[in-house]
Amino acid sequence: MFDGVHLGHQWLVGCLVDEGRRRNLRPAVFTFDRHPLQLIAPTKAPQALMTLDRRVEALKSAGADDVVVLEFDDELRGLSASDFIKRLRDRYGVEAILMGYNHRFGSDCIVGFDRYRSIGESLGVDIIKGREVSVGEEAGQVSSSAIREDLRKGDVAAAAAKLGRPYSLSGEVVHGRAIGRSIGFPTANIQLEDSRLLVPLNGVYAADVEYGSGQKGRAMVNIGVRPTVDDAECAPLSIEAHIIGVDENLYGQLIKLDFLRRIRSEHRFSSLEALRTQLSTDMSAALQ
Repeated sequence: MFDGVHLGHQWLVGCLVDEGRRRNLRPAVFTFDRHPLQLIAPTKAPQALMTLDRRVEALKSAGADDVVVLEFDDELRGLSASDFIKRLRDRYGVEAILMGYNHRFGSDCIVGFDRYRSIGESLGVDIIKGREVSVGEEAGQVSSSAIREDLRKGDVAAAAAKLGRPYSLSGEVVHGRAIGRSIGFPTANIQLEDSRLLVPLNGVYAADVEYGSGQKGRAMVNIGVRPTVDDAECAPLSIEAHIIGVDENLYGQLIKLDFLRRIRSEHRFSSLEALRTQLSTDMSAALQ
């Protein structure tokens, strides 16, 4: 899946590029259009760390010359490891496959790299075992699952250490209730570009923001149900960004948030004045 294109994925693509240069072959990454569990057990499918378009873009930025998106359907699901290698060879001219050090593929659930290599030899395709990722102790275990766990805890800084960049969400600015504007903190209400994306734990965050025709700034972002102004029990989840120092009409524009750090949890205030005081403190924290 390469969900998130984290440091481990980037490391593997780097190894692929090195192998491609050594063999005079073009480095290409194959990925699925959706997580296999979306077909097999939709209720168990993990939330995504990025859209498919952004995943393709990130894989190319990591060094892949080509990114081939395979539709994960019942036919693909049923292919054995041998049939899958044959498909890559016959349809795409694949001469060598670099496998992640702990990766498996095929409906026959083969265990053991030597068995994959033996199948590849019989089909004229070299199977290469990737080296284990080495990204430094500060990132801890690097995996898409570990990043999701960080985000569910609100630890966007830990997620960024594993991703090699801040975790991002993008979406269109839509109309809200304009309560933020009434207390001096106008906010952009963001409708995510994909509802399957993982949203960090409710709370207030510092984020870098890009909007309009490439303008950039710093924002404080509230994720939650706005308990001071809405009935928290029935209010939908909202993502609101106050771009510090900016007060302009952004409706209909695409906005991208790069989460830097969680400032505090979301809670109810006794009045809008108390909320305004807290937002001033949050703004200072976001700028710092």
